[in-house]
Amino acid sequence: MARQTGDHGQNGHNKGDIVSAQTIAFTVLAGVVVGMLVGYGLDRLLHTSPAFLVVGVFAGFGAALYAVFLKTN
Repeated sequence: MARQTGDHGQNGHNKGDIVSAQTIAFTVLAGVVVGMLVGYGLDRLLHTSPAFLVVGVFAGFGAALYAVFLKTN
């Protein structure tokens, strides 16, 4: 019986799965970076140490996870 090639690579993974994984990784990375930049800006504006930077990283990560949840459902 011949093997169907279709969208599957040599190892049998679907190319759409790889693109989806890359999209999820980029979304999480972008969320963390945006949160970090907003937190850094607030720290510089309010003359605080890394308080808002830390909050921004966690808020960005949480927002990114929520965005991934919305994309996958």
